[in-house]
Amino acid sequence: MLDIDYARMVAGEPIAKERQGRLEAADAYTLNRLEKQISRYLYGQLSQESKDDILCDIGQTAELLTQCDMEDIHQRMRETGRFYLMNGERQQIINWVKDELGIDIAIPDM
Repeated sequence: MLDIDYARMVAGEPIAKERQGRLEAADAYTLNRLEKQISRYLYGQLSQESKDDILCDIGQTAELLTQCDMEDIHQRMRETGRFYLMNGERQQIINWVKDELGIDIAIPDM
C-alpha cells in the first residue's frame, strides 16, 4: 500500500456538501463514517469479502438493505462459511454511492 493510499483512507473520501443533504440520517458521525468506509473501499488493498462487508455496511446506513436482505446474507454465510454479496446487491450499493453521493467506486473487473 502506498503512503498516499493510506493517507486517503485516514482522511476519508469527501462527500460534496450538496450531496450530503440526500441522506436522511445525515449527521456528522454518519457522514464521516461513510467517507471513511468509501475511502477504505477505494484505497485499501482488501479481499472481496472485506469489500462486501464495507458495501453491506454502506447499504445498511443508506437503508438499501432490508431486514429480509440481511437474513438472506446471513443464511448464505451460515451455509458457505463465507460472507459475500450477490452481484445484484453489490451493484445496487455501488450505484447508490455513485448516484446519491457522486463518488464512483465501481471496479472494472466486476
